[in-house]
Amino acid sequence: MGRAIAPVSSHRYDLLTVTYFERLRALSKERHTLLCVGLDPDPERIPGGAAGALRHCRDVVRQTEEHACCFKPNSAFWEQYGPDGWKALLELREEAPNTPFLFDAKRGDMGNTMRAYALAAFATLAMDAATVNPYLGSDSLEEFTRYHDRGIYVVCRTSNPGAASLQHLEAEGKSLYLHVAKLAESLNVRRNVGLVVGATAPEQIGELRRTTDLPFLIPGVGAQGGDLESSVRAAWNGDPASCLISSSRSVLYSDSPARAAAAMQAQINSIVGARA
Repeated sequence: MGRAIAPVSSHRYDLLTVTYFERLRALSKERHTLLCVGLDPDPERIPGGAAGALRHCRDVVRQTEEHACCFKPNSAFWEQYGPDGWKALLELREEAPNTPFLFDAKRGDMGNTMRAYALAAFATLAMDAATVNPYLGSDSLEEFTRYHDRGIYVVCRTSNPGAASLQHLEAEGKSLYLHVAKLAESLNVRRNVGLVVGATAPEQIGELRRTTDLPFLIPGVGAQGGDLESSVRAAWNGDPASCLISSSRSVLYSDSPARAAAAMQAQINSIVGARA
C-alpha cells in the first residue's frame, strides 16, 4: 500500500526523486490553493468509533480535495481509537492518493526510537510528511530528514497560549524559536525541512521569515483564532510551499466542508494576491 520509500542515505540523495515539497508546490499551483485540511476526528462529535471517524473524514476528503493541496491527520485523534484507529487512518490515506498527507505527530526522541517513528510514519502509514519536535537536537531529527523524498516540519513557534513560556526564552541574545529555525536550516541539506509556526503569532512569523526561506506550516486559524491575514502576509515569499495554512475544526465540522474549504481557499488567495 502507498508509494515505495526512497532509499535513504546520510550522504547524498537522488536528484531525480520528486520530493514532498516539489509535489506540494506543483499541486498548489495546479489547484490554486495554499490550504491544508486537518483530519482530527473527535469521538464526542462523531459517533460510531473508528468506523464513524473514517466515514466522516472520508466524506470531508472527497468534498475538499479540489480546494486543498494537503491533508493533515493528527496522530492523537486516530490513536485514541486503538488498533481500529490505525486501520482507519490507513484506509483514509488510500482515499486521496494524489494529495500529500502530513502526519502531525510531533515526534521527538532518541535516535533509535526516532528511526522507528520515521519508519512507522513513512513506510507503515505511507505519509508524505511529518511534524517533529526539535528538543533532542539534530541527531534525533536526522532520522526523519534522511528520508529525502518526504517532508519534515520542525516545531518552532506553536499556536497554543503557553508557547512563550519556553519558546521565547533567550539564549545567546536570541529567542529559542530562532535557534530552532537555525537548527532546521542546518538540517535542510536535502531540501526537505520546514517549520511549524502558529497563526496566533504573526509577529513571530514575520521575524522568522526575515531569517529563513524555509517552508512554513501555519496552524491555528479558525477555531484557535489565529490571524489569517497577518500570518499569510508575513509568511508568503512567492514560493507556493512557503505558506501552508492548516484549518481543521472549522472545515471538519462545517455543515458543508466543501463550502468552508472553498471560502478559506478564496480568502487566502485574496491575501496572497494583495501581497503580490
